[in-house]
Amino acid sequence: MKIKTTIAILLLFTVTIKAQEINVKINGGPSGILYDSTLGDGKLKFGGGIGVGYTYFFSSHWGIMTGIDAMYNQNSFELHNGTTISTYEIDDQTSAFEYQVTPTNYKEDQHFISIAVPLMMQYRTSIAPQTQLYFGVGGKILFPGKQTAKASASELQLSGYYPDINLLIDDLPSHGFGKVTNWQDKTTVNLDPSFLLSVETGLTFKLKEKTQLYTGIYLDYGLTEMAKENPDVNIVAYSPNGIDNIQANGTSGNRKIVQESRYFSAGIQLKLGFMLTKNKPEPVPPKEEIMTKTEAPVQEAAPVQQKVVEAPPAKKELTPTERTYVEKPLAFQEVGNTNVTPELATRLDEIAKILKSNKDTDLNITGYTCDIGTEARNLEIGMKRAQAVSDYLQNKGIESNRMHLFSKGESEPLVPNIPVENRPLNRRVSLTLIDAK
Repeated sequence: MKIKTTIAILLLFTVTIKAQEINVKINGGPSGILYDSTLGDGKLKFGGGIGVGYTYFFSSHWGIMTGIDAMYNQNSFELHNGTTISTYEIDDQTSAFEYQVTPTNYKEDQHFISIAVPLMMQYRTSIAPQTQLYFGVGGKILFPGKQTAKASASELQLSGYYPDINLLIDDLPSHGFGKVTNWQDKTTVNLDPSFLLSVETGLTFKLKEKTQLYTGIYLDYGLTEMAKENPDVNIVAYSPNGIDNIQANGTSGNRKIVQESRYFSAGIQLKLGFMLTKNKPEPVPPKEEIMTKTEAPVQEAAPVQQKVVEAPPAKKELTPTERTYVEKPLAFQEVGNTNVTPELATRLDEIAKILKSNKDTDLNITGYTCDIGTEARNLEIGMKRAQAVSDYLQNKGIESNRMHLFSKGESEPLVPNIPVENRPLNRRVSLTLIDAK
């Protein structure tokens, strides 16, 4: 088990190096083993856990999450009164007999600690300016520790039936047969790893610029059984030396008692998510460096001088109509779109003609988004939109050193993002003309 856990942790950190968000969580609710038994009843008790996770968002809505969780699980199991559990044993005279245990008010309080490694897809969408709805679905690998079972009974009737001579012995304490009252003992039972189906849902609230609070519910259900099969062991061990120190074996792995054992956990959870700063784009400084490096070559390049000669005579200033036409926002209405559409290309063709006629005018190009997605992702999308407009104009003959790129992301919306019909208006690129001094 230790080797498997170590491998799982190493894989976890290998997969999540590029994660965009780290989170810590705490949860609680009924947690333990669901038993299917014809001879008794199992009940879940309250459990809880903690965990750390990593989420990599590959779009404004979708991400993949992994991590490591530790859970404390507990439940109880009670045998029906009047039940007799039989197994075959060998006594101190090497004679085979049927060992019969009939308990009264038999009960086990069980608990174990488990480690789980999840792999889940996560979807989230905005329902208010600072609030998102999220869903998660996937699976987990559960590595349980040993189950501790505290067994007790108001009475144990221990009997031995010898079929060869048709003899039933139920009152011979010195040889392990008789009645034991107010009995209790403790034992441990090995459990198998299990594959879980996991779902979660809830709301996220933006607490700070890079901090999200997740509140919601979760459910984990085992697809494989946990208890190791051991049908030949009774609930208590036979002792040929007497009945004073009868030891418990437990019920979990006894197929005569428990036919199915699957993990189950459900409840509420709270998570704090922290965005990692290493993914935040820094668009402005790289653009300034590019402008500084390319100013001289663009001015000296022969093709640029030829274009200046071929262009219409330069105007001293732009007309109000031209300014209005250039500075009207360019709409990128689809979420996440950073490509110049045919409609935008028509406008940019006209804007390029105006800029060619006014060589003394520079252009600030600023990209914006609506409030869907993370702040870092929106800054990135805004810069990609500004870059797409700049690339198109440059292909139309506008010098790169005349264009200065910026991104405001979801800040400075043109209109409020609520109602949702307003959001397409905020997915835009603005052009601001700067006259030479």
